[in-house]
Amino acid sequence: MRSESARLRRHAQSLADALNDLPASEAPDAGAAGPAMAAMAAMGPIGAAARMAGTLQALNATADDLDQAGAALQRYATELAESHELGRRAELRAEGDGLLLEGTRVTEPWGPASAQEAERRLALVPGVQSRVDLATAHVGRARGRLHREMTRLTERFSAHSQEARLAVQAPLPSRRGRPT
Repeated sequence: MRSESARLRRHAQSLADALNDLPASEAPDAGAAGPAMAAMAAMGPIGAAARMAGTLQALNATADDLDQAGAALQRYATELAESHELGRRAELRAEGDGLLLEGTRVTEPWGPASAQEAERRLALVPGVQSRVDLATAHVGRARGRLHREMTRLTERFSAHSQEARLAVQAPLPSRRGRPT
């Protein structure tokens, strides 16, 4: 996503450079490239430039949001790796203490054990369980942050899309009062 964002920015910059290279008085040729150019010619150079500037602004905003989405996914991947490591350490601790890890629940193994061994294991369960709970909570917080960020960005992408549709569907200014 982040490399696509950079690619989108490069395209936007190329378009901006091309627009800046056009002479201010040059209007698009109505017959040169079909209906789109005809519509821009009907708008006049200032209207066409304003519409293109709006499109460039939306393109840059989309690139920014795409970069933010990529950054959020990178953060989530890092947090998930940290959580996995916390869980792995908790699992090793449980095994080392002679306890079982069933999903996210630490239990004593079944079978014969001396009273002293059973007491020792029972005393260790809360400490190992808290390590497992920490890893589980870490994953939950990371998922929550990712969900909130993706929800926010989805709304922004939707708004950018709607703005682009409205710009394309915007009525052309009337030709009254314009010299032909």
